Amino acid sequence: MSTVTRVSDLSRREIRSSLREGSLLLHLGPFAQLISGSSDPLIDFLQDTYRDCQVELFPSDVTDVHLNLRAPNILRKFFRPQVVPDPGFEVPAVPLPIEMAPLAFEMGLNLSVALKCCRFVTIHAGVVADKDGAILMSAESGSGKSTLTAALLERGYRLFSDEFALVGLGDAVLQPYPRPISLKEETIPIVRELAGDEWISPIVKGSPKGDIAYRRARRSDIDQSHKQAKAKLILFPEFEPGMRPYKRRLNTAEAILRLIPASTNFGLLGEQAYLAITRLFDDAVAYELSYGSTEQSLSLIDEALQERDDHAA
Repeated sequence: MSTVTRVSDLSRREIRSSLREGSLLLHLGPFAQLISGSSDPLIDFLQDTYRDCQVELFPSDVTDVHLNLRAPNILRKFFRPQVVPDPGFEVPAVPLPIEMAPLAFEMGLNLSVALKCCRFVTIHAGVVADKDGAILMSAESGSGKSTLTAALLERGYRLFSDEFALVGLGDAVLQPYPRPISLKEETIPIVRELAGDEWISPIVKGSPKGDIAYRRARRSDIDQSHKQAKAKLILFPEFEPGMRPYKRRLNTAEAILRLIPASTNFGLLGEQAYLAITRLFDDAVAYELSYGSTEQSLSLIDEALQERDDHAA
């Protein structure tokens, strides 16, 4: 009989055995994701960065995703080992050295949600929430979104996701999907200073994205992944060193037109996705932000929240 527990409660032997047999099921937010592949770097990553996540061995229930971290061919299993993420459908994934299995794992999970999820509108965005609602941050890579997400956690916000806003099709309520926050190059020391060494994974050096690390999700965020929230603020942040802080409120039409191309399944869901994105603005207001430091970004968010409250009053 299968039992749900934490990754930290499993021995290394149990994790390796279940990965080899393809019977390790990670419960991540609304998704049940079955994982295969037994490389040491992957096991190290799971034991460190996913230690507080709920896991099930030998599950009997239906899963959302089966992600196999495998060698690209038989040669690369033994000679200069490599790994690719295989979520059960063809993806444009470049083989990585086996020591970069953590990156392949994260890429595989992202591709699975981005290209296979139909229960939610998926938007490439960071999301945090407090008791008053959620802040959704949609931006291109390198815009400072992950750093801003991590900084808001230190202000008491709850992590929903660093990669995806999961928007309910019927009610536009945001669903938590708390996974580690991806950090690149110069953002690693910034978030390390904010959160502390104990929250940052070992650095994976020389990846196609440069040096990368992850800010681990807190157990409290993982355990509250059933608690949804309505959006109160939708942001389009842009970071550039030395940039003067700037904030502009967007009208609803402009904000919707920015969110549509950020959705990974808008073309698949069509009208359902459009209506859900539109409903986000029942309670939320949108701003574009430009800033040159984390402190400036937080000040701009404070201003935006105050303006929203003043307007509501």
